[in-house]
Amino acid sequence: MSEAPYGLRTLPELYKEWTASGMIANIGARLVEAGSGTLVIEGNFTAEAHGFPTSRGPIVHGGAIATLADETLATVAYTLADEGETTTTADLKVDYFRPGRPGRLICRAKVRHRTRRLAFCEATVEQEESGEVIAEARALIAYVRA
Repeated sequence: MSEAPYGLRTLPELYKEWTASGMIANIGARLVEAGSGTLVIEGNFTAEAHGFPTSRGPIVHGGAIATLADETLATVAYTLADEGETTTTADLKVDYFRPGRPGRLICRAKVRHRTRRLAFCEATVEQEESGEVIAEARALIAYVRA
């Protein structure tokens, strides 16, 4: 049995640093599950920090949902990173199906294909309480030397 990729081995400790500040902290991201080429991240979205008012109550701003998807897609690619590599988003596409509500959103991602320098990844974003998929995202993630 081969050893897990460098990125997957180092991810738990790195994620503690990444969630301490910035956009990842802002969306309340928490690493739920990580495997080689698979990842689940949870975001905690509030009406005050991420909401957009509507006549039917607050919804989560699409940019906040895109941030959760982008974070999850770049991180799932990182699970397959070699030593000395990090990841950066080269292209991101998000399709929104319905509004997200404040609360927990779950993003599940996988790497569909990895080349020497690129990862083709896809994800779904779900409303935790209902399990409904509210968005799907695809990204082209580049591996760069750290």
